[in-house]
Amino acid sequence: MRASISADTGRGPGNGIIEIFDAGIVSEPRFTLLRASDSKSLSPRGWQESETLLTPEAWDNDGGSLRLAVGPTVVDEVDNLDAYRISLRGVGSCALAVKSLVYSHIAGGDGMGEAKPLTPPAPVPPKPKPEPEPVLESPEPPLAFEEPQPAPQQEDPLVMNSQQPEKSGSKTWLIVLIVLALLAAGAAAWWFLLREPEKAPLPTPPAQEQNAEKPQTPEPEKPKPADNAPQKDAEAAKPALSPLASAREQLRGQALPDVSLGMAKPLRKAEATPEESDAAFLLLEDAAQKGDAESMFLVGQYYDPASTLPRGSIPADLAQAKRWYDQAAQKGQPQARAALDTLKEHARALEAKGDAEARSLLQNWQ
Repeated sequence: MRASISADTGRGPGNGIIEIFDAGIVSEPRFTLLRASDSKSLSPRGWQESETLLTPEAWDNDGGSLRLAVGPTVVDEVDNLDAYRISLRGVGSCALAVKSLVYSHIAGGDGMGEAKPLTPPAPVPPKPKPEPEPVLESPEPPLAFEEPQPAPQQEDPLVMNSQQPEKSGSKTWLIVLIVLALLAAGAAAWWFLLREPEKAPLPTPPAQEQNAEKPQTPEPEKPKPADNAPQKDAEAAKPALSPLASAREQLRGQALPDVSLGMAKPLRKAEATPEESDAAFLLLEDAAQKGDAESMFLVGQYYDPASTLPRGSIPADLAQAKRWYDQAAQKGQPQARAALDTLKEHARALEAKGDAEARSLLQNWQ
């Protein structure tokens, strides 16, 4: 049994179709969905620890494949950067391959409706202009009462002529004295206040005199630090990515199969942690789906119950192990035939213990 989920173009973003092959006749297609990275189960409220049965919005079964129509509850929670396992109630379980999906948030947000015409605002009546206030003219000030001036006394021309030279000479000397006093005061102020005192020249230090006598030799320039030194320090300060984060970063790019295989093989070791095993599975599954034979064989090892290597959160599955071994053998992978023989012996041992899945697999073994 194998399954995949892809976009339902007929119903729009956020909807998808889960197609399960070799499911047989199903009367009630309820299922559970398990995420490999944290072993949580999907529910209508998101990923939870306990398993929850999900019901498709619609379904059909033409005998060859079972098609389940699901909505944003499932589509928006899965992506091709993680591994998932779907379990069909009463039938079995298998890995769920995530193909191209269109998530519900891509449909757009507000602003899709028809724009309503805006109601023009009611005209506002113009405000009346204020009338200019009358300017009150200040009354003319009353004329001041002019006192009558006494008539000038007529002086004796003889007396006036005799006194005039004495008065003019005394006034001239007084003005000259005042001007000289002002000049003397200004000169004294400039001397004491405004004039800068002369400063004696500072003595030349002995070191400077010697340097002045001897010619100076230019000092050699110190080598400048390399421009890329800060960049190297910044790169060294960056924390190293975890194996799972490195795998997801690889799958976001071009993800060439040989590069993904080269990153995954060092993680396939007996002492690998669950995170390292899950990271290697993501890389190998992507490379296997792109046709790499060795990656197909290593993916089959994850599902092979007879394999002793750690498998992380990927459960054993006889049918999936045989499917990937078969594809690897058709591609000419040399270890795939021996792995198929070992898997068949293991299936016979399980059939002897009453395992129905092993019995069904051996009946259709080719």
